[in-house]
Amino acid sequence: MEGRRVRFVFLIPVLLLTFMAQKTRSQKNNPAEEKVAAAQSGSKSRAKSLSPAASAWVESTLGKMTVDEKIGQLLFTTYHGGFTATDSPAYQQLLHDVQDLHVGGFIVITHGSPLGIVKSQAYPTAVLANQLQTKSKLPLLIGADFERGTAMRYDEGTSFPTAMAVAAGGNPKDAYTMGKITASEARATGVHWVYAPDSDVNNNPANPIINTRSFGENPQRVGEFVSAFVKGVADGSALATAKHFPGHGDTAADSHIDLAVISASRERLEHLELVPFRAAIAAGADTVMTGHLSVPALEPDPNTPATLSPKILEGLLRKELRFQGLIVTDAMDMGGITVRYARAVVAGVDCLLMPPVPDAAFEALEGAVKSGRISKRRLDESVRRILQAKARLGLNKNRLVDVNVLNHKFGSVAWQQQAQEISDRGVTLLRDKPHRLPLDGTKPSRALLLAFYADPEPYPGEDLERELRSRFDSLTTLRADTRFVNASTLKLPSPDAYDVAIVAFFVRVSDRKGNVDVPPEQVGLAEQIYKTGKPVITVAFGSPYLIEGFPQAETWLAAFGISDVAQISLARALFGEIPVRGHLPVTVPGVNLQAGFGIAVPANPMALQPMDVREDGQLRPAYEAVERAVKDKAFPGATLAVGFRGKVAVHAFGKLSYDAKSRAVLPTTMYDIASLTKVVVTTTLVAKLAEGDFAVPLDLEAKIERYLPEWAGGPQPEWRHRVTVRHLLTHTSGLPPFKEYWRSSQGKQDTLTKIFTEPLEYEPGSKEVYSDLGIILMAEIIERLTGRKLDDLANSFVFSPLGMRNSMYKPPKKIWPTIAPTEIDNQYRHRLMQGEVHDENAYAIGGVSGHAGVFSTAPDLAAFCQMLLNGGVYAHQRILRRATVTLFTTPQRLSGGTRTLGWAVPTPGGLAGHYFSEHSFGHTGFTGTSIWVDPDRQLFVVFLTNRVHPTRENQKIQQVRRDVHDAVMQALGLATTAAH
Repeated sequence: MEGRRVRFVFLIPVLLLTFMAQKTRSQKNNPAEEKVAAAQSGSKSRAKSLSPAASAWVESTLGKMTVDEKIGQLLFTTYHGGFTATDSPAYQQLLHDVQDLHVGGFIVITHGSPLGIVKSQAYPTAVLANQLQTKSKLPLLIGADFERGTAMRYDEGTSFPTAMAVAAGGNPKDAYTMGKITASEARATGVHWVYAPDSDVNNNPANPIINTRSFGENPQRVGEFVSAFVKGVADGSALATAKHFPGHGDTAADSHIDLAVISASRERLEHLELVPFRAAIAAGADTVMTGHLSVPALEPDPNTPATLSPKILEGLLRKELRFQGLIVTDAMDMGGITVRYARAVVAGVDCLLMPPVPDAAFEALEGAVKSGRISKRRLDESVRRILQAKARLGLNKNRLVDVNVLNHKFGSVAWQQQAQEISDRGVTLLRDKPHRLPLDGTKPSRALLLAFYADPEPYPGEDLERELRSRFDSLTTLRADTRFVNASTLKLPSPDAYDVAIVAFFVRVSDRKGNVDVPPEQVGLAEQIYKTGKPVITVAFGSPYLIEGFPQAETWLAAFGISDVAQISLARALFGEIPVRGHLPVTVPGVNLQAGFGIAVPANPMALQPMDVREDGQLRPAYEAVERAVKDKAFPGATLAVGFRGKVAVHAFGKLSYDAKSRAVLPTTMYDIASLTKVVVTTTLVAKLAEGDFAVPLDLEAKIERYLPEWAGGPQPEWRHRVTVRHLLTHTSGLPPFKEYWRSSQGKQDTLTKIFTEPLEYEPGSKEVYSDLGIILMAEIIERLTGRKLDDLANSFVFSPLGMRNSMYKPPKKIWPTIAPTEIDNQYRHRLMQGEVHDENAYAIGGVSGHAGVFSTAPDLAAFCQMLLNGGVYAHQRILRRATVTLFTTPQRLSGGTRTLGWAVPTPGGLAGHYFSEHSFGHTGFTGTSIWVDPDRQLFVVFLTNRVHPTRENQKIQQVRRDVHDAVMQALGLATTAAH
């Protein structure tokens, strides 16, 4: 009878487990859960098996090891990857760990300083790794906590967003990319073991240590991202680590401080906490990190956390989940586990990470082995697994890294771009009642930034501030943290001093802090801002649950992390450079935001949009004016681009030449824009130099002999010494308008020498005489100050950022037939000029000059003009500051008001016609091209022709320009008030 009772009691848990298994199988209606389950049933692990040779090395090595060497293999101590002299105490300690303790490997760490966290560096880390590998009898297994990429622990490397931010983007492929790049960079620096991914399900809003480190609250979804990350790490040839087993998500305690408790039932654990770990194991996770957690449903003894529990490690992880890889502890210096080394090994742990006193850990293990508490068999099991991991990484064949190729395999620009795109996808809008987003970067705006850091940080929001400063016209920043600047000491500016306020909360998830809250004094200052009545946008870097404490925040944009990529992403999202499309991976209960919630905001391209049919039809009178001019043979063909209030119409007319077989002009036909080069390239580069964007700034008031010493040696020294940069830009330098240097010039330097000795025709500043020569000198100043060629600068700072793909100096010969031809040159080059610069002096210089030489199209120049109307920005590319655009397009007294710094202004009877406003500016080109921009009307007109074909004697273009401009203004209803 008693025997039957025992059997009955034994059957109860068996039946319960059977019932749970059936229930689990019956819950496969969720496609995501089915996907994870299928992956789990497919194989125990994706980890590659060892070759016979590698297996032989493991067994041979294990057989030759002493007991002390075996004990040491279980220990993994730390080093900081900075310069470390060989006679320093730190280096001697590392040698002691290798040679006396026989450690299995190291962990690359950061350390603290009065100014914050000091990260390791890639090169010192790799060099130290090689040195330690050389000193060690056995290959060392080196790891690092790279949850957010190598930049989490290194000053360099690819920086990724948090796991929660990746999950907010919604694509597990991003987790794969993150894992692979991280692993590849780790291996390049001698690190083989990535302590990631975090496989916890964050279903407790009060969790102070997991939070944004988790992929979310849905276990199946977390499992998908965990699996993808694990596979990425494997494909990057490193070891991945699923942590913190059996799940650290549902706790309000930080296990770095105290023993956290997971109170869930066994059934709940099966369907929630354990799901991502099963997925990780199925995906081939090489290691599983234990959490220093009390889990009563798995281990009833409250004094036995998971790290020390045979029931959890051997029973659940090894036997039930069939995990065959390394079981490793979390840091052994945590409050919940310190110094219990032998118990951990007896429970099933293979690797002890970061023992606070390595010698004490070694002695404790040594004593346990001698006493028989840790059996020889148990010790060999762990050592064998460690050796197998090293062999799987190929360390038995080659344990060193090639430092000489580190910069080829680490910190790739392309990788950082991928990381930034992943971060961009995760930005999530949780609230925007007034519909403030996106902000309009084309309009003048002043901003106040409050950068509040919930940790010690000497310069909070550095990356965010930089990004915002390039987008706002002015930015005032106030910073506060928990060490350097207390928020209570800050004084807010008057609300009249700014148009919009950005409140940025930086709340980092960090060990031993105990919370993820905003400090009270920072909350108080933020509340003052919310009460000003000014538009306020709150941006949250960190915990998604922060929004619960700020019901008065009308606009709330979340990035789930504090990294540089997160700050860049939020700045982009604020202005619509990227769409906002993220979704909450967790539920925020206090404000009823469910997992999956996110307000979508499309991107604002900040680029010209085509006019619709009706708008385009309004311009028919202007098109007819061009058509009449073609018929009158003012030019063979033309393109016209009219931009009005952010929209553009581009039309083509006629043919490239008068030849009956000539190609028709297309809207994208390239023209030699002649003197438009002066404003599009030279003036723009001068403006950037004046802003101080280059190493050596340009002073507009400086004498040009400061930059061109040869100038001072010319005639009329009393006049020459007075000529400034401003004189050159306003055409008031005294230089003649043009000289035929090309007749004798042997090249650029010869032409410059001639200008340096050219007599001045009038006293500098006494009048305005349009001069090519002054702009040729201006280009030389640009090249000397930057050390770069003009065409290279034009492409880097004007054409490329504006997307002007069909704008260039010296077009390649293969496209010449598609370019509008200019003159048949019978004096100098004795051929039709097509694809080669028409201007003779520019040609003699080599085709690249400040006064002529650029070929472009109407659409490209339309983008350039719209950039000026936008205040120096186009397609989210800041070319010039708004104040700089205003400075360079304002009429100058030196020229009698007829010139700005580089540009012309409308004059009575001038080529702009009768209706451009007094704030307009423009320029013409000798070949038959022109640009006119009217900021008051948000209007521009780009008119490109080849009127010099076949000869420059054709002057009909002058009246055509006036007619076309007047027709545009009249068609748009803007001819009511004439400028002159």
